Amino acid sequence: MELSTRRQKRKERERKRYHNYLKVEIRGFRWVLLLFCLLGILLPLRPERSKVEKRDLEKFPEISIEGILNGDFFAGVSTWYADTFPFREHLLTANAAVERFYGLGKEQIHGGLGTGDDIPTEYTETDKETDRVSDDKLSEEKTTASAQGDEGGDGTVHVMPEVAGTIYIAQDRAFELYYFALDSANQYIRMIDRAAQLLEGKATVYDIPVPTSIGIYLDKELQDSLGCSDQSQAFDYILDNLDSSVRGVRVFDTLLEHNNEDLYFRTDHHWTADGAYYAYERFCQEKGITPISRDDRQIREFDDFVGSFYSFGNQAAVLAENPDRIIAYLPNGTNDMTYTGVDGIEVEWNVVSDASQYDDGNKYSCFIGGDNPYSIIQNPAVQDGSSCVVIKESYGNAFVPFLVDHYQTVHVVDYRYFMGNIPQFVEENGVQDVIFVNNADAISASAVAYMDGLF
Repeated sequence: MELSTRRQKRKERERKRYHNYLKVEIRGFRWVLLLFCLLGILLPLRPERSKVEKRDLEKFPEISIEGILNGDFFAGVSTWYADTFPFREHLLTANAAVERFYGLGKEQIHGGLGTGDDIPTEYTETDKETDRVSDDKLSEEKTTASAQGDEGGDGTVHVMPEVAGTIYIAQDRAFELYYFALDSANQYIRMIDRAAQLLEGKATVYDIPVPTSIGIYLDKELQDSLGCSDQSQAFDYILDNLDSSVRGVRVFDTLLEHNNEDLYFRTDHHWTADGAYYAYERFCQEKGITPISRDDRQIREFDDFVGSFYSFGNQAAVLAENPDRIIAYLPNGTNDMTYTGVDGIEVEWNVVSDASQYDDGNKYSCFIGGDNPYSIIQNPAVQDGSSCVVIKESYGNAFVPFLVDHYQTVHVVDYRYFMGNIPQFVEENGVQDVIFVNNADAISASAVAYMDGLF
C-alpha cells in the first residue's frame, strides 16, 4: 500500500514537471513569435531589393476603398510582408542549411514538375498559309507590340524573368527543366520567317537556337523521368521549318561533343564563354569566315560567381559552397563599347569589364555590361564597312565579344527592352548580318512576343 502511494506521488510529480515544461515551452514559443512580429514591423529593417534574386522587392500596396472591399489590398499586404521580411535571405540560407543537415541537399527539385507539348515532325504548308499575314497586318502588329512594351510611355520595362521554372539540383550542379511549347515555337518560326521576308535583299538572317545545360549535361533517361522535352528534337523542328533563306546555325551536337568541358555554369542558367565559343565557331563555319582561337585572345577570370540557380533554388547551400569561375575572352581589336540604358542615357563601357568587385550574383554582367536595350561596338582594326546586329536575351552577352574582330561595327539589341524597328534600323545603319541568339527556354516562353514586336 505504501509502495503504491509512493508511485502515485512520483507520477504526480512527473506530471507537474511535464506540465511546467509545457508552460515554459509555450511561453518561449510565444516570445519567439512576438519577437519575429516586432522584427517584422520594424520598417527601417525591411529590404527594398534582393541581391541574391537581383530584383526589387514588393512595395506596400496603395490603400483604396475598392482594394479593401475586394480583398486585393490585404493580399498585397501579405505579399509585401513576406517578400520584405527583415533578414529574409539570411533566414532562407539558414533553412537550406538545416535541410542539408537532415540529408535533403544531395538531390532537390524546386518548383512543380510539368510536361511539354509533343514535338511535331513537320510544320505543314497549311499551317504556313494560315500563319502568313499581310504587310498591313505586320505593320499593325509592330505598332501594337511597341505600344504594349512602352506601357504608357513611362519608361518602365515589364519583362518576365529568364529563370522562373522548376530547378533540379543534383550533386553540386543545378538545371532548369525544359518543356517544349508548340505555340511559342511556331510563333518563333513565323517571326524569323517574317524577318527574312522584310530583310530580303538587305541583310542575311542567321538563327542560333542555344540549348540550356539540362539538354547537354543531364542523362537522357533522367530527363525523360523528369518529364523534360528533347531540346535536340525541338531545335530540329524549328530549324528544319524556317524559310530556306535563313541561315540556321546548329550548335546542339557541337556542344554535346564537348560536354566534358565547362560549357555552362553550375550555379547559373547561362552558358560560359567557352560554350559560347563553340557556337561562335559554328557561326563562322556557316558564314564562311575563319574563327579566332581562344589561345590568341587575352583572358580575364573572376572567381566566386553564384548565379541565378542559387536564388531560384531556394538558396541551396550546395551551390553556395561550390561557386563558379567566370572566364572571359577579350576581343583583339578593341574592348571599348557604348550602351544605352533603359533610362536613355549613353554610357561608355567595356566589351569585357572587370567584375572582380561585383556582387557574387552579378558577375556575369562582365559581358557587354549586362542587358541593355542597345549597345554598339566599333572596331578600329576593321575598316571594310562590315556590320551586324545581334538580337538576343542574356545568352547573347557571352557570344558578342567573339564577333567584334570580324566586323567594323557590332550592334546589339536586347529584344525585351529595345523599342525600335529592326528592318528600319538595318536600312539606316547599313547592316549586312542579322543574328538571332536565343536559348531554348526563351524560345519556349511568351518572351517571343517581344521579338515579334521588332518586325
